[in-house]
This record gives sequence, C-alpha cells and structure tokens, in this order.
Amino acid sequence: MIMAKVSAMDIYKLLPKTNCKKCGESSCMAFATKLQNKKAMVEQCPIMNTPKFEKNKKKLIEMLSPPVKEVWFGYPDKKCVMGGDEVMYRYELSFFNQTPLGIDISDNLSDEEIKNRAKYVEDFVFERTGEKLKLDFVAIRNASNDPEKFKKAIEIVQEATKLPIALCSLNPDNIEKALDVVKSKTMIYAATKDNFAELLKILIQKKESGKKFALVLSSDDIKTLKGMTKECVKYGIEDLVLDPHTTPENIAETLDKFVMIRRSAIEREDKLLGYPLLGLPINSYFYVLNGNNTLSKFIEESDKAAGIIEARTANALLNRYADAMILHGTEVWELMPILTLRQAIFTDPRKPQAVEPGLYPIGNPDENSPVIMTTNFSLTFYTVTGDFEKDNVKCWLLVLDTEGKAVDVSVAGGQYCGENAKNLIEETKIEEKVNHRIIILPGLAAPARGDIEEKTGWTCVIGTRDSSQVGEFLKKNWEKILNDWKAKNA
Repeated sequence: MIMAKVSAMDIYKLLPKTNCKKCGESSCMAFATKLQNKKAMVEQCPIMNTPKFEKNKKKLIEMLSPPVKEVWFGYPDKKCVMGGDEVMYRYELSFFNQTPLGIDISDNLSDEEIKNRAKYVEDFVFERTGEKLKLDFVAIRNASNDPEKFKKAIEIVQEATKLPIALCSLNPDNIEKALDVVKSKTMIYAATKDNFAELLKILIQKKESGKKFALVLSSDDIKTLKGMTKECVKYGIEDLVLDPHTTPENIAETLDKFVMIRRSAIEREDKLLGYPLLGLPINSYFYVLNGNNTLSKFIEESDKAAGIIEARTANALLNRYADAMILHGTEVWELMPILTLRQAIFTDPRKPQAVEPGLYPIGNPDENSPVIMTTNFSLTFYTVTGDFEKDNVKCWLLVLDTEGKAVDVSVAGGQYCGENAKNLIEETKIEEKVNHRIIILPGLAAPARGDIEEKTGWTCVIGTRDSSQVGEFLKKNWEKILNDWKAKNA
C-alpha cells in the first residue's frame, strides 16, 4: 500500500478549530500548515494539551510522525540528527535533516595524533553561497581491540572537542567499558548477527541505568535486520540505525538495498525498516588502500585513489538515502564535493536561497566608482562578489530583491524591474554616495533596461553576461562611460 501524504486539511480536522491564536498563529489552518511543514509542534497549541483533546493529540502526533524515525546522538546543544524522512523524492516535500558526516579515528594512533585529528574535524569548514559547510562527528574505531586504548581515545576526544561521538567496535565487552566514559548520547557501531544477543543484554542493562545511545544494526540481509529491529523494540531500545553494508566491490548492490529499505519504510509502511540508514564510504577507502586500486592506471598514489573512490561512494550514497556516513579521508579536495552535494540535496527546492537585498560596497568604493545591480539569489550573489574580489573590482553593488531568483529568471518573472530598482535606490540612498547616475546591468538584464531607466531616471549600461568578465570590462570602459555621462549632464 502506498502511503498518502498528510495534508494540512487532514491535520486541521483534528485541531480545535477555535482560531484562538494562542499558538501564535492567526488561525488553526495556519497552525496546521506549520505542523505539516515541521515548523511547529502539536504541544504549542494549549487546547490540544487539555483532556478533551487528548485522543486527537495522540492521533495527530502519530499522523505527523515520519515513516523514517528521527534518531539523534551527541549533546543536546550539538547533536547529529538522522532520518525523519517522509517522502522518497525531494520535490514532494523536502528533506529536513542533513546527513551527518563523521570521520574515523583509530585508537591505535598516538595521543597527540588522536587529539589533532579530532580538532581538525571540529575546525574543518569552508563557505559556499553564504553557508558554512562542516563535518559533524567522529567515529572512534577500536582498531586495537584493547578496551583501555578505546577508553583513552574517547577521553582524549572529549577533552579536546565537543564533537558527537560514535563508538565503533564489534566487541560487546569493549562497548560496555567504553560507555562508562562517554559523556554524551553516543551512536554504537555495531550489533551484528554474531554479537547481537550479548550486546543486547549489555545495552538493556545500560538503558535501565539511564545511559542513552543510538544502536546500529548491521547485516547484509534485510530479513536479519528486521529480526534484530523487532527484538530491540521488544526490549525498549528504539533509537536504531540500519547498516545494510556498504560493499565496495559491488556498490550497485548497496544502493539497491538502500532504496529497497527506504521504499519499504515510506511506501509500504514497514515499521521494522523505518529507521535511518548508515553508509560507510570508509569501506571503499580501505578497499582501495589494500590493493584494489581501479585508478592505478592514472593515479600511482594509493591514498589519492582511495580518496577519490571514497568520495564517489559517498556521493552515490547521499543520492540514495544515506542518513549518516562515516569516512576516512580528510583532504579538502575529497570533502568539498561531498559537502557541496549534501548542501544541494538538503536545500528546499521550493524556497530559493536568498541574501539580504541592499547596498554592498566592494573594495572600498568612492564617489566615482561604478554602481552595479544584481539579484539576491545566493548563488548569483556569492559568485559575483567572489569574482569581483578576485579581480579587485571596486564598486557599489546594488542587490535587488528578486525573491531569490537569478537574473534571467527574475527578468522574465518581472522581479528585476524598474519599480523594484527605484525602491532599492531610494532605500539605500546610493545617490548620496556617488557623483553620477549610472547603473551597470548584467548582460542578461538587457530586456529590463528601458523600464529601469524610465522608473529611476538613471542611465543604464549593459555590462557582461558573466561576472568573471566584469573586471576587464570596467578597466576598458568605465572611465569613458563616466566621463561621457558627466559631459552630457554637466
């Protein structure tokens, strides 16, 4: 049976329908829409918290619970949230929780190496379209199989950083000892067919003592995963993550399993598979490092080949519902494409990314500097400013509110127009900052030139189609454009 998407009207039918505004919204329908889009919680309606609506509240919470359970680990103020998906495809609604990306740390490393690797993960960041892209957690591998080394590595990471931690060991005794020193809710990797009974017994006791954790169930057989899930839920261990195995030698089979599990959870309402999925690109890294180098014809360095294959695996898994991933490589060239793809996937396609409209001085402009007008679409804005800074362009950049649309789209849609340009000029008081009335428009904005000149009274000059050409354009033309304008308007 295909699960029907919950509509705002379905939610509204269970609300009080009093429009009392106590939830902070103008009406119950507005509140229903907020609930549908995960921007509010049922508890925010005080009437729903009364005995009269207890039944409706329970039904509503169940209705709004996503088919893929939302599971988190880490600290309350710095957590990795996984799952929570409601749809198979992003255009149907949106994907809400970005896939947390973790880097492994072996407990065989020296104390200093463990500390430095953890700090590197915590401090890693690069900016794209105004958003800072970061890594999310560390996965401490009990490579030594020594419980004391395992505990020591955990303590070093906790002293050096505030990163969420995943514990990686197949030895139940070592997991038990490690849980004694972990200060946050952790993710445990992993329960397998071989250690399941022993590990489950330990975790039941830990749970009863108040320990919080998310448990990864690992098997390449989906029926086995379902069986382990059923047994865990039976004993009250419900924060689960599924690992259907990332198989480097047959990544297509891995992707098929990810899709099968996600489709079973969302479209067939299989609650035993309705949990976040863990991808392990790290398996691909070590697969290549151990001699299985498919790029050996082109790349002699095995670590570079391993990084390339790991990044390729990670991106494939991101496109096929991985809710968390563990990697090994830390090179910027490897992580950038992974983080960039994640950003793209988890950007709501219904809401274009936009920056604040207004006036932005680039490179300390003066009264003789050019005025250039672009849009507030994030990708356009950051591309333009990046190109200007690279080419040492000195200008006043007018950023028009085009509802987050690019130049050609906003011209066609009527947002890049004379009336909006006039309002922007008045609001920014740009005329007080320059001794001319010239606006340089992007090449794609040429159709709006007449309207802008008519509404603003400013002279419009059509510039280049690409912002990377603006620096050269201004060097060749700006002085003449400015002098001609001044001569004409003397």
